[in-house]
Amino acid sequence: MKLNLHRLWVFEQVVECGGFSAAARKLYMSQPSVSQHVHKLEVSLRTTLIDRSGPRLRLTAQGAVLLQYAQRFSSLAQETAAAIDQLSGAPSGRLVVGSTATYSSYLLLPMFGRFAELFPGVERQLRTGNTTEITRQLTDGEVRLAVLPGDRAGVSPHYRVEPLLEEQLLLVAHPGHPLAGHAVSPADLAQQRFLFREEGSATRRAQDDALALWGLPPSRCPGVTGNETLKQAAAAGLGIAVMPQRCVTPELRDGHLALLRPDPGLPACTIVLATARETSLSPAEQEFASLLRTKGDA
Repeated sequence: MKLNLHRLWVFEQVVECGGFSAAARKLYMSQPSVSQHVHKLEVSLRTTLIDRSGPRLRLTAQGAVLLQYAQRFSSLAQETAAAIDQLSGAPSGRLVVGSTATYSSYLLLPMFGRFAELFPGVERQLRTGNTTEITRQLTDGEVRLAVLPGDRAGVSPHYRVEPLLEEQLLLVAHPGHPLAGHAVSPADLAQQRFLFREEGSATRRAQDDALALWGLPPSRCPGVTGNETLKQAAAAGLGIAVMPQRCVTPELRDGHLALLRPDPGLPACTIVLATARETSLSPAEQEFASLLRTKGDA
């Protein structure tokens, strides 16, 4: 049995993209060519890696095992490239950064634009998910840099964390809400309808912590996906919501949302840069981390 590393990499891209056609577009290959690479890999391993019977891509048990090794090969390849880059001092290769939707939109995308200007030879990928998903990817080595809320990132032995910035949490509502602009007590809040993010998100944990701070019972609400949906619901008068300041600044400025002033007030959340502990960062990763630190100092 001979394992072709290029075919292994193509197989990994197919899984990562969720299908042959999407992988072909990403790799600038034809869909039949991508399919052929995976088929030849299956032939060489004398097994089936992908169940093609349904509309969605599903891995067989053998495919799931191979994917784990493919990801380890990719991580080792990046580490090898990083070692060579460190000798030449020229950032190149691939930069993969993970974060939540909030910080992907409001912090990392502008940083990616700046980084592209400085280092156009580096391939860039931003992975976005809720905090649970990104911490898992960081632990598994799928990403080696992540921007996360500090309360969640500091508990793992698999990576290092350093503070980047402080994010204030705000309680917001429709401008016509009767409590808008007023100081409110926990007794006032007990009569209100709260809006929540989905379970697993950093904002949802902040919302649950806020209820505990005010002595209110925990929510059993399943929540909505994404801060954008949440703030639109608040702006429509469907309820009040605890949200990161960075998400709602434009709406507060334009008068689409209004502040409520709870007592006790909400604490700030520390946003951290989390990096892989067991391997050294590549020059590209080091440069991006430095760029983030500059942003954090601003």
